[in-house]
Amino acid sequence: MLLIKSLSELQCQFSNVSLALGTFDGVHLAHRHVISRTVKWGREHSGTSIVFTFSNHPLSLIHPQRVPPQLQTVAGKTTEIRKLGVNVLVRVPFTRELLHLPPEAFVELLATKINPRHIVVGPNYSFGDKGKGNPDALIAMAGKYGIETEICPKIMAGDVMVSSTMIRHLLSRGDVAAAANLLGRAYELSGMVVHGDQRGRTLGFPTANLRVPANLLIPGKGVYAVRVKAGRAVHGGLCNIGVNPTFGASQLRVETHILNFDGDLYGKRLTIGFLGRLRSEKAFSSVEALVGQMRFDLQKAQTEYFVE
Repeated sequence: MLLIKSLSELQCQFSNVSLALGTFDGVHLAHRHVISRTVKWGREHSGTSIVFTFSNHPLSLIHPQRVPPQLQTVAGKTTEIRKLGVNVLVRVPFTRELLHLPPEAFVELLATKINPRHIVVGPNYSFGDKGKGNPDALIAMAGKYGIETEICPKIMAGDVMVSSTMIRHLLSRGDVAAAANLLGRAYELSGMVVHGDQRGRTLGFPTANLRVPANLLIPGKGVYAVRVKAGRAVHGGLCNIGVNPTFGASQLRVETHILNFDGDLYGKRLTIGFLGRLRSEKAFSSVEALVGQMRFDLQKAQTEYFVE
């Protein structure tokens, strides 16, 4: 997959372009439908499938304090889009020039820079100054350039509409299994392992303390069964998200005990995939009670998630 990071690199150099437009945070099932339709059209017409998105959230220029926590890093989004067979990813900064571009001018920019024959968007897609452009407007505006527009339907998971907003809601309350149903995969957090207070090791449950990028969504407090990727190795694990109330701490931490592992991970990158929530965070009356619960959590995780 070719990655383009600047509008100046676009000079209508691709033929028979099928173009997907969107933010694609999380690359969930609805996003995958939009992108898959784009790839399918490109292949059927011996053309080029392109995903056009931004490297920063549009709200970061308008209301920075209202930017929602992200479901992926930029690198994570790029990886998921690549897996879908896309030929070209256009990932450009959302600038003030783009912010104030009228909808008609944005479509003109796409026509003159990319010259797509086919555009695919979701049912709630908006574009242009103040998000004035909607799918119906896109059909009319793109049609003036001979571009056909495909509006994908809402994607449902049971009786729930798949959306990044719903996934954030589910994750915030700790329902990682339901979130995975909308994502089409387990929700993941990646970060560097940093030094903690070594308390887990003294209790017989050494943990990797993960430093998570500040803009990413951390699931609600609790204990989770997780899949841990360290380099090429994959292990089961228990992840505690919380403030360690038994010890009177107050800083939110993401700490993971990795099953059948005793190596040094400091300074290394881990990716944690959340499989299921075992329980909520709880303050225990004694260290012994805490250790007993941790043993029970481990047994439950092994029985429900890590059976060979």
